[in-house]
Amino acid sequence: MSNNMWRKKAAVTAAAALTLSLALAGCGGKDTNSASPSAAATATVQPAATAAVQATPPAATQAASKTVYPLKLKDATGVEITFDKAPEKIVTLAPSETESVYAAGAGAKIVAVDKWSDYPAEAKSKAQIGDLNSNMEAVVAAGSDVVFASAGVNKKAVEALRALNVKVFASDPKTLQQAIDRVELFGQILNTQAEAKKAADEMRADLKKVTDAVKNAPKKRVYIEFSPGWTVGSGEFMDEIVTLAGGINIGADKKGWYKIDPEAIIKANPEVIVYAKGEAGMGSILEEINKRPGWDAIDAMKNKKQYAVDSNLVSRVGPRVTKGLIEVAKAIHPDEVK
Repeated sequence: MSNNMWRKKAAVTAAAALTLSLALAGCGGKDTNSASPSAAATATVQPAATAAVQATPPAATQAASKTVYPLKLKDATGVEITFDKAPEKIVTLAPSETESVYAAGAGAKIVAVDKWSDYPAEAKSKAQIGDLNSNMEAVVAAGSDVVFASAGVNKKAVEALRALNVKVFASDPKTLQQAIDRVELFGQILNTQAEAKKAADEMRADLKKVTDAVKNAPKKRVYIEFSPGWTVGSGEFMDEIVTLAGGINIGADKKGWYKIDPEAIIKANPEVIVYAKGEAGMGSILEEINKRPGWDAIDAMKNKKQYAVDSNLVSRVGPRVTKGLIEVAKAIHPDEVK
């Protein structure tokens, strides 16, 4: 299943659920219900989840100690979840959740994943329990101690599973810092603080590398297309990626994930165009861009400043999202970011 397709399904589902949630998020699925990246790419830590992370000392501060149970936390949906001990059997419903559990050092405890989870390689050997909506019977049959899900993309599945008395912890990061916090929070829940801190520290190092490199660089107008005809507005992690990478997101005048008005992009005249690498079943985003009437007058097109980035890196709000930040920064400021 292609990552772009997964993103596209998640997007349309999330974008449709929110006004269409992402095709990029958790990028990597062939589901046709989404267009918003956050969906596929995964689970994110929403404001509510963020509050939970802030309310509980980050795992990073407890790296030298063990988690004390019972542990009570509020997830991104505002529901309080109690962990009497470290979960031994885990099910994940989005690629970002799967990758975050692995980064936190508990990948061996995963018993089943959604069909779009393909990273790390070990994830592909896990039992699959469906798409974004999930096969409820399969999830229940997995007998997990906890299901990690996306509060946005997996909203219906979260509600359905809770109605069946399945323990679900939902997250929804809207920023890179929240994605880092989630890895450490998972380490706290799973009592793998040291491993989680190591992964979080690497993410922080990536973030610092980019922000230090571009801090004095001139801001450039940037257009990013994660799925054919779709871009991101303010309030989402992908918008923040552009900003942190030293760019100005020309789509930020709107919020969330949305379908573009080609004329508005021409008027905004981006200096750089960043697009997700096309995959089987999705068609080439670059081909679509090149054949749009009037786009040949855009500065980025005239100056050949069009750059492809790995869709999974920029659309999944997981531990690799800071690698996506580096790639976008290289596209915007190639002289500053190596």
